[in-house]
Amino acid sequence: MKSIALFYTDDALRTGGIQIMQDNARKLTYGAMMIALFAVLFAVSLFIPLLGSVTLFFIPLPILLYRLRYDRSASLIVAVAAILVSSLLGGFLWIPAAISLVLIGFVMGETIQLGKSKFYTVMAVSLTVLFSMVVTYVGGVLFFEFNAIEVMMDTFQQAQKKMTEFLSDVGTLPKDYEKIISDTFLYYRSTIPAMVILGSLFAGYLFVAASFYTAGRVGANIQKFPPFREMKLPFMTIVVYALVILSSFLMENDTTSTYYLVYINAMVILRFAFLLQGLSLIYYFLHERQLPRFITVLATVFAVMLNPMTILLGTLDTAIDIRSWIGKDKVN
Repeated sequence: MKSIALFYTDDALRTGGIQIMQDNARKLTYGAMMIALFAVLFAVSLFIPLLGSVTLFFIPLPILLYRLRYDRSASLIVAVAAILVSSLLGGFLWIPAAISLVLIGFVMGETIQLGKSKFYTVMAVSLTVLFSMVVTYVGGVLFFEFNAIEVMMDTFQQAQKKMTEFLSDVGTLPKDYEKIISDTFLYYRSTIPAMVILGSLFAGYLFVAASFYTAGRVGANIQKFPPFREMKLPFMTIVVYALVILSSFLMENDTTSTYYLVYINAMVILRFAFLLQGLSLIYYFLHERQLPRFITVLATVFAVMLNPMTILLGTLDTAIDIRSWIGKDKVN
C-alpha cells in the first residue's frame, strides 16, 4: 500500500511539474508575441508618419493585454524587454518614448486589475503622460541643452516676422499690430502649463479609448465608456469657476506674477471643461430629438465656432439640471 501511495504521489508531482512547464512555455510564448507586436507598432509610428500618428495610441496595447493575463512580475519583465527591443529600432534617443508607452500600458492594466473606473483610468494615464512629458522636457534641457518651449516660441516669432513683412509689402498692416502680436505671444507663453495639462488629458483619453476598444474586441473583459452626451461636471466646478473670476478683481495688473499665471491657466482649463459640457448638452438634446447624424456634425462645427455661447451652455448645464427640462418637454 505504501508503494502504491508513493507511486500516485510521484505521478501527481510529475503531472504538476509538466503543467507548470506548459504554463511557463505559454507565458513565454505570449510574452514574445506581445513584445513583437509592441516593436512593430513602435516601428510603424517611427517610420510611417501618417499611419504612425494613428498607431501611436495602440502601442501600449500589448503591455495591457499581457498584464490582464499574467501577474505583475512577468509583466514587468515583458515591459523591460519591449523597451530594449524598441531601443534597437529607434536608437538611444527614443528610449524615453518607449518607456512612457510601456508605462501607459502597464498603468492601464493595473487599473483594470484593481477594478477602477474608466474615469480613474483616464486620469491615471493622463498623469503618466504628463509626468513623461515633464521628465522628457527637463532631461532635454539638462542633458542636451534643448528647450522645446523656446524652440516653439522662436518658430512662432519667425512666422510672425514673415507675416509682418508680407503685410507691410502689400500695405495692409493693421494699426497697433505690434501690440496685438505681443499680447498674443504673452498669452500663449503664459498658458503653456494649461495647454500641456489639457494635451495630456486628451492624449490619455485617446490611449485608453484605443486600447480598451481593441482589448474588448479580442475578448478581454473591458467595460465600455458611457456616451459623451451623459457627461456631467460636478457642481463644485461652478464654485471654483466663480472663485477664480472673483479673484481676478483682487489681482494686480502684472502679467509676470505667479498669481496671474495661476489665474490665466485656471481659466483656460475651466472654460475648456465647460466647452465640453456644452457640447455634451447639445448632443443630449439632439439624441433626445432623434435627429440625423449630419445635424450633429453641423451642430458641433457651429458650437466650436461659437464657443463663448457653448461655454455659457456648459456653465448653465453644470449649475442647473437643464436635461430634466429637455426630457419633460419631450414627454409633453
